[in-house]
Amino acid sequence: MSQTPDDARSEVLRAVARWQIPVIQLNGMIAERLGVPWTDLQALYVLANHGPATAGELARRVNLTSGSASRMIDRLVRAGFARRVPDERDRRKVLIEPDPDAVARIGGLYDGLNERHRRDVEAFDDAELATLLRFMEMATRRTEEEIRDFRG
Repeated sequence: MSQTPDDARSEVLRAVARWQIPVIQLNGMIAERLGVPWTDLQALYVLANHGPATAGELARRVNLTSGSASRMIDRLVRAGFARRVPDERDRRKVLIEPDPDAVARIGGLYDGLNERHRRDVEAFDDAELATLLRFMEMATRRTEEEIRDFRG
């Protein structure tokens, strides 16, 4: 018996949910190896991929209160993963920026997974890659929308 389009769609959604579990586990293991809470690792990812941010912006991006974000930033700075720098556009503001060496070092912990993913995507043709990219971009937007809705 062949699979219906609805069955295939449901299986894709189940596969995405199954994939999230090992990703969360790996991130937790890497955070533990670095000796930082998971939110600190998440903040470094945000800074490395979205650029420097004020403490308030960073708090929003990683869903922390301002007090929790301040303590997290203190830990990141103390550990040498990030630094506070004046905002060149508004000298009254302080930005948190990631230390490039720390980003490279931590990024290296993902090299094995990234290489496996690179090999996997080589098996896809351009049309399949375009579809995967479209889905991943949509999934990111929808998840961000859900976060905004959940915050209320």
